[in-house]
Amino acid sequence: MVSTGLFFGLGDCLAQALFPHHIDDDVNKGTEFHYQRTIRASIYGLLIFAPLSVKWHRMTLPYLKSPFMLAARRARLTPTHIDVHDNLFRLALDALLMPGLVWIPLYNTAMSALALHEDPFKVATDKLRNNWWNVLRASWTVWTPLQLVNLFFVPVHLRIVLANVWSIGWNCFLSFVHNTKGHGKGSGLLVEELVDIESADEEQTMVYA
Repeated sequence: MVSTGLFFGLGDCLAQALFPHHIDDDVNKGTEFHYQRTIRASIYGLLIFAPLSVKWHRMTLPYLKSPFMLAARRARLTPTHIDVHDNLFRLALDALLMPGLVWIPLYNTAMSALALHEDPFKVATDKLRNNWWNVLRASWTVWTPLQLVNLFFVPVHLRIVLANVWSIGWNCFLSFVHNTKGHGKGSGLLVEELVDIESADEEQTMVYA
């Protein structure tokens, strides 16, 4: 929990250091560090994402078996072939389904609540309506290759550590895109078009795993 909270906070700090936020989005004005944003990111990682992630990645996912392989076929295959089938099924669940159904809605709801919006559920709903598909596609691009390596080559107890380290860059990237005016839809740049953009007044950092 502590390490996850630190990694989430570090990702936000890195984003603010590399892409400083100008006052009132005016490049001619000075920059300011939004410590509240970092605190929210750390709290989310520490108290919300970490316990759920451990429950899923360490205590649930490794024990799931592909329902598309009959017991008779399992008996004929070698353990290596069985692991390949099961890990591909786990990859489909973890990298393709979980972000869109669980992690992205959870993050938007939790961060909107932590930001003390008057109606956090409405804010979260609006964000999901506007950005869910774009962020999900970006998540597939960034996280699917990592989870493929995680499931096939990394011991179970180290998978969350690797994912946390990877999430620093993911957090930094999304924080920049979501907090820099002039990027996103209509910019003509592929990456920014993919994830869209909100104004500096609307959101903090965006981290999905």
